Amino acid sequence: MLPIAIDRKSPLSLTVQIRSVIRERIWDGTLHPGVRLPSSRDLAADLGVSRSVVVQAYEQLIAEGYLRATQGSGTRVATHLPHLGRVAVEQPTGTADARFDLRVDATSTEFFPAREWLKAYQGVVRSIGGPGPWRRPLGVPELRSELAAYLGRSRGVQATAAEVVVTANFDHTFGVLCHILRELGVDHIAVENPGAPWQVRIAQRAGLWVTGVPVDDEGVDVEALARTKARAVLVTPVAQVPTGAVLSPSRREALLRWAVDVDGWVIEHDRDSDLWFGASSGPLALQRGGAERVIYAGSTRGLLGPSLQLGWSVAPEVVTRRLGRAQLGAPDPLTQLAFTHFVSSGLLDQHIRQVRRTYRARRSVLQDAVAEHLPRARLAGVPAGTHAYVRLPAGVDDVRLATVARTRSVLVHPGRHFHFDGRPSAPGVMLGYGAVRRGLLAEAVGVLAAVMAQVTGLLAS
Repeated sequence: MLPIAIDRKSPLSLTVQIRSVIRERIWDGTLHPGVRLPSSRDLAADLGVSRSVVVQAYEQLIAEGYLRATQGSGTRVATHLPHLGRVAVEQPTGTADARFDLRVDATSTEFFPAREWLKAYQGVVRSIGGPGPWRRPLGVPELRSELAAYLGRSRGVQATAAEVVVTANFDHTFGVLCHILRELGVDHIAVENPGAPWQVRIAQRAGLWVTGVPVDDEGVDVEALARTKARAVLVTPVAQVPTGAVLSPSRREALLRWAVDVDGWVIEHDRDSDLWFGASSGPLALQRGGAERVIYAGSTRGLLGPSLQLGWSVAPEVVTRRLGRAQLGAPDPLTQLAFTHFVSSGLLDQHIRQVRRTYRARRSVLQDAVAEHLPRARLAGVPAGTHAYVRLPAGVDDVRLATVARTRSVLVHPGRHFHFDGRPSAPGVMLGYGAVRRGLLAEAVGVLAAVMAQVTGLLAS
Protein backbone atom coordinates (compact mmCIF):
# COMPACT_ATOMS: atom_id res chain seq x y z
CA MET A 1 0.00 0.00 0.00
CA LEU A 2 1.33 3.42 -0.99
CA PRO A 3 -0.81 6.11 0.74
CA ILE A 4 -1.63 8.77 -1.85
CA ALA A 5 -4.47 11.25 -1.49
CA ILE A 6 -6.01 12.24 -4.81
CA ASP A 7 -8.49 15.02 -5.35
CA ARG A 8 -10.97 14.32 -8.12
CA LYS A 9 -12.07 17.97 -8.05
CA SER A 10 -8.56 19.24 -8.67
CA PRO A 11 -7.77 20.79 -12.06
CA LEU A 12 -4.67 18.58 -12.13
CA SER A 13 -5.06 15.21 -13.80
CA LEU A 14 -4.93 12.07 -11.68
CA THR A 15 -1.69 11.10 -13.38
CA VAL A 16 -0.07 14.41 -12.47
CA GLN A 17 -1.26 14.14 -8.86
CA ILE A 18 0.13 10.61 -8.45
CA ARG A 19 3.41 11.51 -10.13
CA SER A 20 3.80 14.66 -7.99
CA VAL A 21 3.19 12.85 -4.71
CA ILE A 22 5.64 10.04 -5.50
CA ARG A 23 8.27 12.50 -6.68
CA GLU A 24 7.81 14.64 -3.56
CA ARG A 25 8.17 11.62 -1.27
CA ILE A 26 11.35 10.62 -3.03
CA TRP A 27 12.82 14.08 -2.50
CA ASP A 28 11.81 14.37 1.13
CA GLY A 29 13.29 10.95 1.89
CA THR A 30 10.03 9.16 2.68
CA LEU A 31 10.59 6.78 -0.23
CA HIS A 32 14.12 5.47 0.15
CA PRO A 33 16.42 4.58 -2.77
CA GLY A 34 15.76 1.06 -4.01
CA VAL A 35 12.41 0.66 -2.27
CA ARG A 36 9.88 -1.32 -4.30
CA LEU A 37 6.62 0.39 -5.22
CA PRO A 38 3.26 -1.39 -5.61
CA SER A 39 2.54 -2.75 -9.05
CA SER A 40 0.52 -0.45 -11.29
CA ARG A 41 -2.41 -2.85 -10.98
CA ASP A 42 -2.31 -2.89 -7.17
CA LEU A 43 -1.87 0.86 -6.81
CA ALA A 44 -4.70 1.52 -9.25
CA ALA A 45 -6.95 -0.75 -7.21
CA ASP A 46 -5.93 0.97 -3.97
CA LEU A 47 -6.69 4.41 -5.39
CA GLY A 48 -9.78 3.42 -7.34
CA VAL A 49 -8.40 4.68 -10.65
CA SER A 50 -7.73 3.17 -14.03
CA ARG A 51 -4.53 1.17 -14.29
CA SER A 52 -3.47 3.30 -17.27
CA VAL A 53 -3.41 6.36 -14.99
CA VAL A 54 -0.81 4.73 -12.73
CA VAL A 55 1.13 3.30 -15.68
CA GLN A 56 1.47 6.78 -17.17
CA ALA A 57 2.61 8.22 -13.84
CA TYR A 58 5.22 5.47 -13.42
CA GLU A 59 6.43 5.86 -17.00
CA GLN A 60 6.90 9.60 -16.61
CA LEU A 61 8.83 9.12 -13.36
CA ILE A 62 11.01 6.50 -15.02
CA ALA A 63 11.71 8.88 -17.90
CA GLU A 64 12.65 11.61 -15.41
CA GLY A 65 15.04 9.25 -13.63
CA TYR A 66 13.15 8.94 -10.35
CA LEU A 67 12.14 5.30 -10.79
CA ARG A 68 13.56 2.26 -12.55
CA ALA A 69 11.73 -0.80 -13.79
CA THR A 70 13.41 -4.18 -13.98
CA GLN A 71 11.77 -7.34 -15.23
CA GLY A 72 11.13 -9.66 -12.32
CA SER A 73 12.01 -6.97 -9.78
CA GLY A 74 9.15 -4.53 -10.27
CA THR A 75 9.30 -0.76 -10.12
CA ARG A 76 11.70 0.73 -7.60
CA VAL A 77 12.98 4.13 -6.55
CA ALA A 78 16.23 4.90 -8.38
CA THR A 79 19.35 4.44 -6.28
CA HIS A 80 21.40 7.20 -7.94
CA LEU A 81 19.28 10.12 -6.71
CA PRO A 82 20.75 12.51 -4.15
CA HIS A 83 18.83 13.04 -0.91
CA LEU A 84 18.04 16.69 -1.50
CA GLY A 85 14.67 17.07 0.14
CA ARG A 86 15.74 16.73 3.76
CA VAL A 87 18.70 19.11 3.71
CA ALA A 88 16.74 22.26 4.56
CA VAL A 89 15.44 20.75 7.78
CA GLU A 90 18.54 18.94 8.89
CA GLN A 91 21.82 18.18 7.20
CA PRO A 92 22.01 14.47 6.35
CA THR A 93 24.99 12.46 7.34
CA GLY A 94 27.19 10.56 4.96
CA THR A 95 28.14 13.54 2.75
CA ALA A 96 31.51 14.27 4.27
CA ASP A 97 33.17 12.95 1.13
CA ALA A 98 31.60 15.70 -1.00
CA ARG A 99 34.17 18.38 -1.68
CA PHE A 100 31.77 21.14 -2.68
CA ASP A 101 28.55 21.40 -0.66
CA LEU A 102 26.55 24.11 -2.45
CA ARG A 103 23.16 23.21 -1.00
CA VAL A 104 20.88 25.98 0.16
CA ASP A 105 21.26 25.59 3.93
CA ALA A 106 24.73 24.07 4.09
CA THR A 107 26.75 25.92 6.70
CA SER A 108 30.18 25.82 8.27
CA THR A 109 31.18 26.02 11.92
CA GLU A 110 33.86 28.55 10.94
CA PHE A 111 31.35 31.37 11.46
CA PHE A 112 30.33 30.45 14.97
CA PRO A 113 31.94 33.00 17.34
CA ALA A 114 33.07 30.39 19.83
CA ARG A 115 35.31 32.63 21.94
CA GLU A 116 32.76 35.44 22.25
CA TRP A 117 29.91 33.03 22.91
CA LEU A 118 31.85 31.23 25.64
CA LYS A 119 32.66 34.58 27.23
CA ALA A 120 28.99 35.57 27.22
CA TYR A 121 27.92 32.21 28.67
CA GLN A 122 30.54 32.30 31.41
CA GLY A 123 29.55 35.84 32.33
CA VAL A 124 25.92 34.84 32.73
CA VAL A 125 26.74 31.80 34.84
CA ARG A 126 28.98 33.84 37.16
CA SER A 127 26.34 36.53 37.61
CA ILE A 128 23.54 34.17 38.62
CA GLY A 129 22.71 33.87 42.25
CA GLY A 130 20.11 31.81 44.09
CA PRO A 131 18.19 29.14 42.21
CA GLY A 132 18.91 30.63 38.79
CA PRO A 133 16.55 31.72 36.03
CA TRP A 134 13.23 29.98 35.44
CA ARG A 135 12.03 28.78 32.08
CA ARG A 136 9.27 31.07 30.84
CA PRO A 137 6.68 30.03 28.23
CA LEU A 138 7.40 33.09 26.06
CA GLY A 139 11.11 33.36 26.84
CA VAL A 140 13.11 35.05 29.59
CA PRO A 141 12.06 38.71 30.01
CA GLU A 142 15.61 40.02 29.51
CA LEU A 143 15.90 38.47 26.04
CA ARG A 144 12.41 39.51 24.97
CA SER A 145 13.21 43.10 25.88
CA GLU A 146 16.59 43.01 24.15
CA LEU A 147 15.13 41.47 21.01
CA ALA A 148 12.40 44.11 20.84
CA ALA A 149 15.09 46.81 20.90
CA TYR A 150 17.40 45.01 18.48
CA LEU A 151 14.72 44.19 15.91
CA GLY A 152 13.49 47.78 16.09
CA ARG A 153 16.84 49.38 15.33
CA SER A 154 18.07 46.78 12.83
CA ARG A 155 14.90 45.79 10.98
CA GLY A 156 12.37 48.51 11.81
CA VAL A 157 10.11 46.05 13.63
CA GLN A 158 7.51 47.79 15.79
CA ALA A 159 7.19 45.73 18.94
CA THR A 160 7.23 45.86 22.71
CA ALA A 161 8.80 43.13 24.80
CA ALA A 162 5.30 41.76 25.47
CA GLU A 163 4.85 41.07 21.73
CA VAL A 164 8.16 39.19 21.35
CA VAL A 165 8.25 35.44 21.81
CA VAL A 166 11.45 33.37 22.00
CA THR A 167 11.27 30.25 19.86
CA ALA A 168 13.54 27.63 18.30
CA ASN A 169 14.17 27.30 14.55
CA PHE A 170 11.76 28.79 12.03
CA ASP A 171 10.38 25.51 10.72
CA HIS A 172 9.23 24.49 14.20
CA THR A 173 7.76 27.94 14.78
CA PHE A 174 5.92 27.82 11.47
CA GLY A 175 4.36 24.49 12.41
CA VAL A 176 3.06 25.97 15.67
CA LEU A 177 1.73 29.02 13.83
CA CYS A 178 -0.14 26.80 11.38
CA HIS A 179 -2.00 25.17 14.27
CA ILE A 180 -2.75 28.61 15.71
CA LEU A 181 -4.15 29.73 12.36
CA ARG A 182 -6.60 26.83 12.52
CA GLU A 183 -7.67 27.96 15.99
CA LEU A 184 -8.30 31.40 14.50
CA GLY A 185 -10.58 29.94 11.83
CA VAL A 186 -8.07 29.83 8.96
CA ASP A 187 -7.98 26.55 7.04
CA HIS A 188 -6.24 27.66 3.83
CA ILE A 189 -2.72 29.08 3.52
CA ALA A 190 -0.81 30.24 0.46
CA VAL A 191 2.93 29.81 0.01
CA GLU A 192 5.44 31.04 -2.53
CA ASN A 193 5.89 28.83 -5.58
CA PRO A 194 8.71 28.18 -6.21
CA GLY A 195 9.44 28.01 -2.54
CA ALA A 196 10.56 25.76 0.27
CA PRO A 197 8.81 22.39 -0.22
CA TRP A 198 9.40 21.29 3.36
CA GLN A 199 7.29 24.22 4.57
CA VAL A 200 4.41 23.00 2.41
CA ARG A 201 4.56 19.68 4.22
CA ILE A 202 4.64 21.42 7.60
CA ALA A 203 1.43 23.29 6.79
CA GLN A 204 -0.23 20.16 5.45
CA ARG A 205 0.63 18.19 8.58
CA ALA A 206 -1.08 20.92 10.60
CA GLY A 207 -4.26 20.29 8.60
CA LEU A 208 -4.15 23.38 6.35
CA TRP A 209 -5.03 23.40 2.67
CA VAL A 210 -1.99 24.75 0.82
CA THR A 211 -1.96 26.72 -2.44
CA GLY A 212 1.15 27.83 -4.29
CA VAL A 213 1.30 31.43 -5.53
CA PRO A 214 3.73 32.43 -8.31
CA VAL A 215 6.88 34.43 -7.56
CA ASP A 216 8.60 36.75 -10.01
CA ASP A 217 11.36 39.37 -9.80
CA GLU A 218 9.14 41.55 -7.56
CA GLY A 219 8.35 38.77 -5.14
CA VAL A 220 5.05 37.02 -4.54
CA ASP A 221 2.27 37.81 -7.04
CA VAL A 222 -0.38 39.45 -4.84
CA GLU A 223 -2.98 39.54 -7.63
CA ALA A 224 -2.66 35.77 -7.97
CA LEU A 225 -2.88 35.46 -4.19
CA ALA A 226 -6.14 37.42 -4.19
CA ARG A 227 -7.65 34.92 -6.63
CA THR A 228 -7.17 32.09 -4.13
CA LYS A 229 -9.35 31.36 -1.12
CA ALA A 230 -6.42 31.61 1.27
CA ARG A 231 -6.65 33.80 4.34
CA ALA A 232 -3.00 33.41 5.30
CA VAL A 233 0.24 33.51 3.36
CA LEU A 234 3.86 32.71 4.12
CA VAL A 235 6.33 35.06 2.44
CA THR A 236 10.07 35.69 2.49
CA PRO A 237 10.34 39.37 1.53
CA VAL A 238 14.16 39.41 1.32
CA ALA A 239 16.28 36.86 -0.59
CA GLN A 240 13.33 34.57 -1.33
CA VAL A 241 14.13 30.87 -1.64
CA PRO A 242 15.06 29.95 -4.30
CA THR A 243 14.79 33.00 -6.58
CA GLY A 244 16.54 35.53 -4.36
CA ALA A 245 13.84 38.09 -5.16
CA VAL A 246 12.95 41.02 -2.91
CA LEU A 247 9.33 41.97 -2.40
CA SER A 248 8.90 45.32 -4.17
CA PRO A 249 7.38 48.36 -2.41
CA SER A 250 4.19 48.16 -4.50
CA ARG A 251 3.79 44.46 -3.74
CA ARG A 252 4.34 45.15 -0.03
CA GLU A 253 1.50 47.67 0.00
CA ALA A 254 -0.75 45.35 -1.99
CA LEU A 255 0.00 42.42 0.31
CA LEU A 256 -0.89 44.36 3.43
CA ARG A 257 -4.13 45.58 1.79
CA TRP A 258 -4.96 41.98 0.89
CA ALA A 259 -4.54 40.90 4.52
CA VAL A 260 -6.98 43.55 5.66
CA ASP A 261 -9.47 42.82 2.87
CA VAL A 262 -9.70 39.09 3.64
CA ASP A 263 -9.32 39.45 7.42
CA GLY A 264 -6.19 37.35 7.05
CA TRP A 265 -2.61 36.92 8.17
CA VAL A 266 0.85 37.35 6.66
CA ILE A 267 3.66 35.23 8.13
CA GLU A 268 6.90 37.07 7.37
CA HIS A 269 9.95 34.82 7.39
CA ASP A 270 12.85 37.23 7.82
CA ARG A 271 15.44 34.76 6.67
CA ASP A 272 18.51 36.63 5.45
CA SER A 273 17.90 40.36 5.79
CA ASP A 274 20.84 40.75 8.18
CA LEU A 275 23.02 39.55 5.31
CA TRP A 276 22.27 42.38 2.89
CA PHE A 277 25.24 43.32 0.70
CA GLY A 278 23.80 46.30 -1.14
CA ALA A 279 24.84 49.93 -0.73
CA SER A 280 21.95 50.75 1.60
CA SER A 281 20.79 48.88 4.68
CA GLY A 282 18.18 46.98 2.68
CA PRO A 283 14.39 46.93 3.00
CA LEU A 284 12.89 47.08 6.46
CA ALA A 285 10.53 44.49 7.87
CA LEU A 286 7.14 44.13 6.28
CA GLN A 287 5.71 43.99 9.82
CA ARG A 288 6.20 47.71 10.42
CA GLY A 289 3.52 48.50 7.82
CA GLY A 290 0.87 46.20 9.27
CA ALA A 291 1.69 45.01 12.76
CA GLU A 292 -1.92 43.98 13.38
CA ARG A 293 -1.87 41.55 10.42
CA VAL A 294 1.75 40.40 10.16
CA ILE A 295 3.41 37.65 12.20
CA TYR A 296 7.14 38.29 12.01
CA ALA A 297 9.60 35.44 12.58
CA GLY A 298 13.35 35.00 12.38
CA SER A 299 16.20 33.01 13.88
CA THR A 300 19.95 32.92 14.41
CA ARG A 301 20.50 30.16 11.83
CA GLY A 302 21.83 32.33 9.00
CA LEU A 303 24.29 34.05 11.33
CA LEU A 304 25.31 31.39 13.85
CA GLY A 305 24.51 28.15 12.04
CA PRO A 306 22.12 25.32 12.89
CA SER A 307 23.71 24.31 16.20
CA LEU A 308 22.02 27.09 18.18
CA GLN A 309 18.26 26.56 17.87
CA LEU A 310 17.10 30.03 18.83
CA GLY A 311 14.54 32.18 17.08
CA TRP A 312 11.87 34.79 17.71
CA SER A 313 8.41 35.80 16.70
CA VAL A 314 6.64 39.14 16.91
CA ALA A 315 2.87 38.92 16.74
CA PRO A 316 -0.35 40.58 17.87
CA GLU A 317 -1.63 39.65 21.31
CA VAL A 318 -4.21 37.19 19.97
CA VAL A 319 -1.36 35.11 18.51
CA THR A 320 1.17 35.69 21.29
CA ARG A 321 -1.31 34.43 23.87
CA ARG A 322 -1.66 31.16 22.00
CA LEU A 323 2.10 30.86 21.48
CA GLY A 324 2.45 30.94 25.24
CA ARG A 325 0.47 27.69 25.46
CA ALA A 326 2.52 25.92 22.76
CA GLN A 327 5.71 23.91 22.91
CA LEU A 328 8.09 26.32 21.15
CA GLY A 329 11.32 24.41 21.71
CA ALA A 330 13.23 27.50 22.85
CA PRO A 331 16.65 26.85 24.39
CA ASP A 332 17.25 26.76 28.12
CA PRO A 333 17.18 30.01 30.14
CA LEU A 334 20.98 30.17 30.48
CA THR A 335 21.40 30.05 26.71
CA GLN A 336 18.75 32.72 26.30
CA LEU A 337 20.53 34.97 28.81
CA ALA A 338 23.86 34.35 27.08
CA PHE A 339 22.34 35.46 23.79
CA THR A 340 20.89 38.50 25.58
CA HIS A 341 24.43 39.50 26.55
CA PHE A 342 25.65 38.68 23.05
CA VAL A 343 23.18 41.20 21.62
CA SER A 344 23.35 43.91 24.29
CA SER A 345 27.18 44.00 24.35
CA GLY A 346 27.42 44.63 20.61
CA LEU A 347 28.99 41.24 19.90
CA LEU A 348 26.15 40.31 17.53
CA ASP A 349 26.58 43.50 15.50
CA GLN A 350 30.31 42.87 15.30
CA HIS A 351 29.70 39.29 14.19
CA ILE A 352 27.19 40.36 11.53
CA ARG A 353 29.69 42.79 10.00
CA GLN A 354 32.31 40.04 9.79
CA VAL A 355 29.92 37.52 8.22
CA ARG A 356 28.65 40.09 5.73
CA ARG A 357 32.19 40.79 4.51
CA THR A 358 32.86 37.11 4.02
CA TYR A 359 29.61 36.33 2.23
CA ARG A 360 29.81 39.46 0.08
CA ALA A 361 33.24 38.34 -1.14
CA ARG A 362 32.01 34.80 -1.79
CA ARG A 363 29.03 35.98 -3.79
CA SER A 364 31.28 38.20 -5.90
CA VAL A 365 33.54 35.24 -6.68
CA LEU A 366 30.51 33.10 -7.46
CA GLN A 367 29.12 35.72 -9.84
CA ASP A 368 32.44 35.94 -11.71
CA ALA A 369 32.72 32.16 -11.86
CA VAL A 370 29.22 31.79 -13.34
CA ALA A 371 30.02 34.45 -15.94
CA GLU A 372 33.22 32.63 -16.89
CA HIS A 373 32.16 28.99 -16.80
CA LEU A 374 28.41 29.25 -17.44
CA PRO A 375 27.99 32.26 -19.72
CA ARG A 376 24.66 30.97 -21.00
CA ALA A 377 23.33 30.98 -17.44
CA ARG A 378 22.15 33.97 -15.42
CA LEU A 379 22.60 34.74 -11.74
CA ALA A 380 19.23 35.86 -10.37
CA GLY A 381 18.20 37.65 -7.20
CA VAL A 382 19.58 40.44 -5.06
CA PRO A 383 23.00 40.48 -3.37
CA ALA A 384 21.94 39.11 -0.01
CA GLY A 385 21.86 35.94 2.04
CA THR A 386 23.80 32.74 1.69
CA HIS A 387 22.61 31.52 -1.69
CA ALA A 388 22.19 32.52 -5.32
CA TYR A 389 19.85 31.13 -7.94
CA VAL A 390 21.33 30.37 -11.35
CA ARG A 391 18.89 30.19 -14.26
CA LEU A 392 20.14 27.62 -16.77
CA PRO A 393 19.64 27.49 -20.55
CA ALA A 394 16.43 25.94 -21.81
CA GLY A 395 16.68 22.21 -22.29
CA VAL A 396 18.86 21.49 -19.27
CA ASP A 397 17.48 18.80 -16.95
CA ASP A 398 18.43 20.32 -13.61
CA VAL A 399 17.53 17.17 -11.66
CA ARG A 400 19.81 15.06 -13.82
CA LEU A 401 22.47 17.75 -13.51
CA ALA A 402 22.30 17.63 -9.70
CA THR A 403 22.39 13.84 -9.73
CA VAL A 404 25.50 13.59 -11.88
CA ALA A 405 27.17 16.52 -10.10
CA ARG A 406 26.92 14.53 -6.88
CA THR A 407 29.11 11.83 -8.41
CA ARG A 408 31.68 14.57 -9.08
CA SER A 409 31.60 15.66 -5.42
CA VAL A 410 29.37 18.70 -6.00
CA LEU A 411 26.10 18.94 -4.04
CA VAL A 412 23.47 21.32 -5.41
CA HIS A 413 19.71 21.75 -5.27
CA PRO A 414 17.98 21.65 -8.67
CA GLY A 415 15.41 24.34 -9.35
CA ARG A 416 12.70 21.76 -9.90
CA HIS A 417 13.01 20.74 -6.26
CA PHE A 418 11.39 24.02 -5.22
CA HIS A 419 8.31 23.75 -7.45
CA PHE A 420 5.13 21.94 -6.51
CA ASP A 421 1.46 21.63 -7.49
CA GLY A 422 2.61 20.13 -10.80
CA ARG A 423 3.87 23.47 -12.08
CA PRO A 424 6.57 23.25 -14.77
CA SER A 425 9.92 24.65 -13.80
CA ALA A 426 12.42 26.61 -15.84
CA PRO A 427 15.78 24.91 -15.31
CA GLY A 428 18.05 26.27 -12.62
CA VAL A 429 20.22 25.38 -9.67
CA MET A 430 20.49 26.89 -6.23
CA LEU A 431 24.10 27.57 -5.26
CA GLY A 432 24.71 28.11 -1.57
CA TYR A 433 28.02 29.55 -0.46
CA GLY A 434 27.73 29.05 3.27
CA ALA A 435 29.93 25.95 3.41
CA VAL A 436 32.44 26.47 0.57
CA ARG A 437 35.35 28.82 1.01
CA ARG A 438 35.90 31.64 -1.44
CA GLY A 439 39.01 30.05 -2.96
CA LEU A 440 37.08 26.92 -3.96
CA LEU A 441 33.93 28.45 -5.41
CA ALA A 442 35.31 29.02 -8.91
CA GLU A 443 36.53 25.43 -9.07
CA ALA A 444 33.13 24.16 -7.92
CA VAL A 445 31.34 26.12 -10.65
CA GLY A 446 33.86 24.83 -13.19
CA VAL A 447 33.06 21.25 -12.24
CA LEU A 448 29.33 22.02 -12.48
CA ALA A 449 29.85 23.45 -15.97
CA ALA A 450 31.66 20.29 -17.06
CA VAL A 451 28.82 18.18 -15.70
CA MET A 452 26.26 20.29 -17.59
CA ALA A 453 28.12 19.66 -20.82
CA GLN A 454 28.24 15.96 -20.01
CA VAL A 455 24.54 15.47 -19.29
CA THR A 456 23.09 17.85 -21.89
CA GLY A 457 25.57 18.01 -24.72
CA LEU A 458 25.42 21.79 -24.37
CA LEU A 459 28.75 23.52 -24.19
CA ALA A 460 29.06 25.80 -21.18
CA SER A 461 30.29 28.58 -23.44
